[in-house]
Amino acid sequence: MSIESEAGFRALFEYATIGIVVINREGQIELANPCIQNMFGYTNGELIGKPVEILIPDALRSRHIDHRESYFARPKARPMGYGLNLFARKKDGAEFPVEISLGHYQLDSEKLAVAFVTDITIRKANEEKYLNLFENSLVAMFLTEINSLKVIDVNEMGIRLFGYKSKDDFLKNFKPVQHFIRPEERETNMESLVEQDTNEITREQEMQKLDGTRFWAKIFVKLNNEKSLAQTVAIDITETRRAQEELESKVEERTLELTQSLDREKQLGEMKSRFVSMASHEFRTPLSAILSSVSLIDRYSEPENEEKRKKHIERIKSSVQNLTDILNDFLSLDKLEQGKVEVEKELVDMKEFVEGILEEMNENLKEGQKINYDHEGENEIFQDRKIIRSIMLNLVSNAVKYSGENDEITLKTNVADHQITFTVKDQGIGIPSEEQNHMFTKFFRAKNALNIKGTGLGLTIVKRYVELLDGEISFTSSMDTGTTFIVKFPH
Repeated sequence: MSIESEAGFRALFEYATIGIVVINREGQIELANPCIQNMFGYTNGELIGKPVEILIPDALRSRHIDHRESYFARPKARPMGYGLNLFARKKDGAEFPVEISLGHYQLDSEKLAVAFVTDITIRKANEEKYLNLFENSLVAMFLTEINSLKVIDVNEMGIRLFGYKSKDDFLKNFKPVQHFIRPEERETNMESLVEQDTNEITREQEMQKLDGTRFWAKIFVKLNNEKSLAQTVAIDITETRRAQEELESKVEERTLELTQSLDREKQLGEMKSRFVSMASHEFRTPLSAILSSVSLIDRYSEPENEEKRKKHIERIKSSVQNLTDILNDFLSLDKLEQGKVEVEKELVDMKEFVEGILEEMNENLKEGQKINYDHEGENEIFQDRKIIRSIMLNLVSNAVKYSGENDEITLKTNVADHQITFTVKDQGIGIPSEEQNHMFTKFFRAKNALNIKGTGLGLTIVKRYVELLDGEISFTSSMDTGTTFIVKFPH
């Protein structure tokens, strides 16, 4: 029975979408289906009886005869030219890539070979496009075999990104654990792909090059349908992250500035409100005294009432001075708050300077009060005379104000080792321990001082002045025993 009489084989043969050619031991074509005739550009029946080498490129024909004879000597089903790029030749001489599988069978004692031929021109073109895209991509790309977790291919950008010398160097020596800052992240990535119902993941991760240089990368990993290969794309986003962090930092900085500005506005509003409240209370007493004294002076027009007139004039002077002190405190703090106070240093004879301040203070002392002054160290200092005067006057005035009659006040100055130290000690009413943390707060007054005139701004101003001189202020105090203030700043 001839091959043509096999109806089932004929239907399969005629309508197959793969090229099929049957040859005998001598290499002559016995059968060629329509698909292979169209593939090679031959008409129906034109190939029958021709040597199969007619389908082989000229340069390979002689070798193919040896391969053909070898196959008939040891026939078995196998792919042809495994791992090689195979090409075939059309009738017009054009060559094109093919994929060939070989088979064999025996008919009426005659050995026949069958070749299944696939035109892979389109596939090769697509592979070439992919390879071109892969190799010339501007981002790092590599392929990983899932079972072994081994990288089997990498492009030039991948080699550069991770700091390797060549593709061979990368494929031989690449170890993911060397490049993940946190190695557990890689395991998490692979678990997400393999174990979870997903074929792709996207991550932003901090990584490092072979030399330890750190960088941020956006990682895209996608599995093939069989979950046997993972294609990874890594984009260096270090500069983007840096720009983003700088922008976030600027936003935070600007937000902080706005918050601080709002806080300052709020504090200023509170300060103005407290000032109005304080002023309405503190101004009322001296203004009432002034009004009362002026009215009484009009009545004491006779010469014999001279002493009474002097008494009320002194009372007016004291009230005016009190009002002036209140306004000066507020104006001083306002200048400090706005940064309008500038430090102007000059040479100052410390001992002579302090003695001059104490001489001014003598007329403000209460009955029997005494200020003991002692100076140690160098006499000349280089500092801002006005600021030191304000600090000294405020602290000594407080010592006088909060001490009783016949109490002693001690003032010590020391200039040594490039440092100036003031110590002002009194035997006054002291500061309650539970209120000592608030003594430098604006408008704060201790509960045992509420009946003593004052604005609650003095120590706030002193602290700001001390900080302006890069100094520091501290104090110790006990109720009904007294308070000691210590001021230090550089000389």
